[in-house]
Formats: sequence, structure tokens, C-alpha cells
Amino acid sequence: MRRSLVAATAASALLLTAACGGSSDGATGSGGGSTDDLTLAAITPPASFAIGEMASSGPEDHYYQAVYDKLLNLDADGQPVPNLVTEWSYDETGTRLSLTLRDDVTFTDGAAFDAEAVKANLELAKTKTGEAGSALRAVESVEVVDATHADIVLSRPDPSLPQALARSTGYMASPDALGNADLSTNPVGSGPYVLDQDATTPGSTYAYTRNEDYWNAEEYPYDSLEIRFLDDTTATLNGLRSGEIDGIAVSTSDGVSGAEQAGLDVTTYTSGGIEGLYLWDRDGALVPALGDVRVRQAINHAMDRETIVDVVKGGLGQPTVQMFGPSSPAYDESLEGTYEYDVEKAEELMAEAGYADGFTMSMPDASPVAPDEQAALTEALAAIDITVTFEPITGDQYVGSIIGGQWPVNWFNLTTGSPFEMIGLALTQQSPFNPFKTADPELDELIARAGSATGDEQEAALQELNAFLVEQAWFAPWVAGEVGYVTGEGIGVEPVQGVSVPPLANIGPSSS
Repeated sequence: MRRSLVAATAASALLLTAACGGSSDGATGSGGGSTDDLTLAAITPPASFAIGEMASSGPEDHYYQAVYDKLLNLDADGQPVPNLVTEWSYDETGTRLSLTLRDDVTFTDGAAFDAEAVKANLELAKTKTGEAGSALRAVESVEVVDATHADIVLSRPDPSLPQALARSTGYMASPDALGNADLSTNPVGSGPYVLDQDATTPGSTYAYTRNEDYWNAEEYPYDSLEIRFLDDTTATLNGLRSGEIDGIAVSTSDGVSGAEQAGLDVTTYTSGGIEGLYLWDRDGALVPALGDVRVRQAINHAMDRETIVDVVKGGLGQPTVQMFGPSSPAYDESLEGTYEYDVEKAEELMAEAGYADGFTMSMPDASPVAPDEQAALTEALAAIDITVTFEPITGDQYVGSIIGGQWPVNWFNLTTGSPFEMIGLALTQQSPFNPFKTADPELDELIARAGSATGDEQEAALQELNAFLVEQAWFAPWVAGEVGYVTGEGIGVEPVQGVSVPPLANIGPSSS
């Protein structure tokens, strides 16, 4: 594997260097250090602006953060801090979360932000199947105490809820707009900007103008914002060099190296993402072979994680077999030896499971955004006679097709801020990233125990849960990732650990 991966990555880097050749001297971003306008790029367009239907936290965040405030924000370490909610606390049982709200916020349609608005948004989001709905599964009701106080009543303790309220679950739309049929394309929030429908081309370019009545305007220095959907790395880097684009998140080594070689500023940080091959079809609904744990274990042994991280990822991140990153209380360093790179062992497991001659399966084609990653997984699977057919798919369909159960396996990068967020997103029967609703009584018991415990007891339960996932090979992760955010001249960025894309408020004129 090693030689061919090096060749593939070197070729990709060479192409990017040729396309972006020269220096960046004299380049000026559209912001250019001024406060007139900011132009960002994203690798996918927004799935929907409707509450509860937005994509999981990731590349699409900026589209939503422009128009919607969240109940809470995250600080530089990824911990919840006040925003629309100024204070919060659990009761003794951990089943009632009390919120104190700002009293000076108005939505752009004139509706007031208050406890009734919180209740309407959360109760709607709970009915949906995406990230927000998954994070609210333990919510029984939202009780309005008065205009500035609301209580979230839970059926069980959920330590991850404040984290969720600082992500997509916490977005607040006008209660008067929640029933609008066009909310998916015409958002009405209380955020720093308003979507300019006349200047927007859906699926391509999204234009925003300043919300003149925004309560926290000093955090957003630009008068206008434009976000362009660009899934071509070379075109994006050229746009950054020419000053047409001010920033974009990159998660591949060719994106980072190409940006650095082009003289652009790259800020790298721990994203909280776990990247690799996600084995969704653990019951064998689409591909019967995947229902055998020995096949899933064989796939794990076929992954040369050290080479993938060193060559494909350019050293961005740490090789891992775990779905919880090294900073997580669920992480157990002793598990890292579970799946050493061993093709011979993988072949033995395949034969024991009755698949000595391998099998064929389909995956979505991720090569437009992750060519070297796709080459790596193809090569690893081919070594144990698993043939992959890649089917074309557009960027805006990728996540939805996963949640819809279209693929047995695919390359993916799931970002979470806490172990409980990972549980909610991927490990329960209600989780959006458990598309085939795989269930196991032992896992359910460990999840329940971790959720109700505290301190050392909770950490022990989380580590047992982690060991179960590794042993049963629910996934085939490669790397606990680092990513980069590339900015043009005059633009500064402050990333948040455990978040794949820096918050919109953290992108502004550089101080240098």
C-alpha cells in the first residue's frame, strides 16, 4: 500500500502546485482587512434552513450561523458559554435543565425571542430525524416559566444537552415562521445577517446583508457576507489567491499543502472529527457479508492507518481504531493495538467467515473532495478481495444519502464535541448516523449506565462502551483528525477545538 499511496498523493500535490503556482504577494481578499464584505467557500450547499432539517454541524455551519442565533456558543476549548441563554443549570436528578434567556433579542420579522420561542423551536426540532432531533430524544417537554425562563424536562439524564444547544440543536427561528412552507429556503432568525433572496442563487451562491438590529453586532464586523458552494479544491485555492474568496475549511493533505505552497495562511486545529470507513450495514441488509463481525474485523486489519495518516493526511491527526478522540474520557490507549495492519490476518478472518473470494459493494464517489482518501480505502479493500463500485453523487446529496440508508459503507468524517454527542449521533436506534438502526442490548445498557453515572463511574462506562464498539468493529476509523482553515490576505481566524469549521464570529480582519 505504502508506495502507491505516496505516488498518488505526490501527483495530487503537484497538480495543485501547478494550478496555484507563483506567490501570493499583492493578493487581497474581498475582506482584505476591511469591514465591507466577507466571501467564504464551503464544500457543500445548505441542505435546508428549516429548524431540525439542517445538516449536522460541519461544513454547512456558516450558512446557518449567518441567520440564526444559537441558545449557547462554544469557547475556544469547545465548552458551552452563554449566548441567547445567559445561565443554565441541571437539578439534582439531572433530568431538568433550567435556562435563563436574554430579554433584548428580536427576530427579523419582529417576533420576540422568549421562552415560548424556545419551546416552539425545540419541540419542532425534536420531531425531526437529523442531528437536532437526535440530540433531543431525551426531552419530554419544554416548560415556559416566564418570558425569560424555560425548563427542559428530560426522561433520563443527558449530560450532552448543553453541548447540543451550542450546535445545530440550538438554532432559533422566529416562532411565527416555523409553520412557513418556505422556511427551508427563506430563513427567519435573529442572527447577524439576513439572507438576500434576490442576490442568492440556490445551490451555488448565498448572499447575506447585515441585520441592522442585531443585538451582538460587534462580533460580526462585515457589512455583507457571501458563501459560495465550491467542491473543487483547485478552484477554491485559486479564488483565495486572487482575492475572490477569503476563507474555507480544508480536511485533506492536498488542500493544506496546496494552500501553504501558494503562500496562503493555514490555521490547523483539532477538529473532533473521526475519519475513516464507516460500516453502516452491520446487520447485512444490503451486503450480507457485513453482518459477520469477522468481515468487519478483517476490514479493520486491512487499514494501514500509519501510512494513511502520514501520507494521505500529511500528518494531520493521530492514527486510531476508536470513535472517541484522544482527549475524550471514553478514549482508551490500550485499544490502539486491537487492529494492527495485517493483511494476512484479515484474509484469514474473511476465509473463516466464508468470504475467501471476497465480495462487491457500492459506495458514493467521494473523489471530488477526498481523492487520496478514496484511493486509500479502495486499495485496502482490494487487498482482501473486496471490490468497490463508486456511484456518482453531488455534494448536497452526500449526507442525506447516508442517513437514508443508501450505502452499506462509505468514507466519512463525523465531528462531535463530546462522547455523548457521538452516542446521540451514531449509536442509538434514533441516531441519524445509524441508518440501518443497528441495536445491541449490551450497548444499550452501557449507554444508559454512562448517561446516569458521574465522575470515575461514568468514565469507566464510556470506556467499556468504546471497547464494545472496537471489538464488534462497528466502524473502521483511521484518524482522530486535525483540519485546516485557509484564509486570504488580511483575514484572521480563531478555531474552536472539537468543531470542524471555525464559528462565523471567529473570522475577521487580522490583527497583523
